[in-house]
Amino acid sequence: MTTHQDGYIRWLRSHIGHELIYLVYAVAFVFDERGYLLVQERYDFDWLSVPGGAMEPHESIRDCVLRETYEETGIHCTIERFIGAFSHPDFNLTYPNGDQVQPWTAAFVCRATSEAIQVDGKEALQAAFRPIDEIFERLPRQYQQMLTSYREGIGFEPVYYKHPLKPYYPILRAKVGAERIILPGGTAVIFNEAGEVLTVRDKERGLWDLPAGLADLGESTTGTVVREIQEETGLIIEPVRILGLYTHPSFAHMEFSNGDKAHLVDLILECRIVDDRTPHVDNDEIDGIQFMSLEALAAQAGLSAMRRQIIADLQHRQQAPFVR
Repeated sequence: MTTHQDGYIRWLRSHIGHELIYLVYAVAFVFDERGYLLVQERYDFDWLSVPGGAMEPHESIRDCVLRETYEETGIHCTIERFIGAFSHPDFNLTYPNGDQVQPWTAAFVCRATSEAIQVDGKEALQAAFRPIDEIFERLPRQYQQMLTSYREGIGFEPVYYKHPLKPYYPILRAKVGAERIILPGGTAVIFNEAGEVLTVRDKERGLWDLPAGLADLGESTTGTVVREIQEETGLIIEPVRILGLYTHPSFAHMEFSNGDKAHLVDLILECRIVDDRTPHVDNDEIDGIQFMSLEALAAQAGLSAMRRQIIADLQHRQQAPFVR
């Protein structure tokens, strides 16, 4: 993962110092024609790394993983599969300069389309394609989990959140004001037997929407979704599969009613309700809950471009996961 402070990281650290923050990363598990994995010897940690780095506000997660792979190793590649998103606090990092990070990491399987390796000289001492069994134990535990998920086809990490959590959004706003910040979060898609989706009514906007929320520090990507739905509706849910990850600036750049700007990173999880309790609304952010058809949900005026793209993709969910 990128540690040199260019662009967004440099700007953010100039405001927040070494404090614990989320950084949204993309990492590439790049394989060659032999099935060997592209790995790097690092100068800052003693474990092996795969190419990757932090997403910039002007790019999508797809653009990020391809850019970082080329910048760090000189290897061109194509994306073959989205493995999943991982942010468990057990994988928090403290870099040699003191910067603290909870990585919110999107992992991809990629195929190399070039052969000549040329390391960037900023992070990697050398890079090579090596057999997985030979280097697996030298990968950090988060990367090991990603590879295991890839092999087993799981696609999401275990649900974890433990109170008290540390809300991330207000931490950044207190330091950077209304400037654009990258904010990871998640959305739950819960279908009933009629194929309708669970929706909640946003009090501020007066719109019905899929239940969603921003990540707090100290939880997994799945934990964000499970916690938010329980807080808003009282429902206990569990993830079933990843439906998509939405990051493209064309629809992920948002400006809220108070002028705050954000680049949203939205992980979409299909979930199921695991108990029969009666739902209730929190009356803080939402004031209604009901199942409705995707067509009725999309027919509302005022939905964001991102939400419209998600709803359109849900109508073809057999093709999931989508990475937009």
